[in-house]
Amino acid sequence: MPDKTDTLFDSYLFLGTSKDLRCKGSPFPVRQCFQTSCYIMLEASLFAISSVLMALGLPLCFFLLLSGWDLLGLFAHLDNLSSRYLEADGVRRLAFSSDLKIMFFGSTALIAALRIPRFIARITDDFPEGREG
Repeated sequence: MPDKTDTLFDSYLFLGTSKDLRCKGSPFPVRQCFQTSCYIMLEASLFAISSVLMALGLPLCFFLLLSGWDLLGLFAHLDNLSSRYLEADGVRRLAFSSDLKIMFFGSTALIAALRIPRFIARITDDFPEGREG
């Protein structure tokens, strides 16, 4: 007969010493849940950081492609861009900055969308006991 002060939730969370017959004596796996959540958070942060770094590398690749993979040409293009930016008035600078932000967020979202299926597959492969079927 279960004790009136002892619930199934208490028996799972604490030491698994419930007198309730529904409890099979195994406590809630707090350590395993903590380890799993830490692993998933580390993998997700690695995914996010690498996606942002890829998006930051796209302009470099674009300007290198424009310059024909020549560093002198790359710096000539960047000098031209920076001199035109400095000569522009405030409204044009603001418009250019907002365009760059939109392009950065768009490229980051595109890279993340292209990489997310592999990320999800890697996480589900690491935890096969959680899959249905």
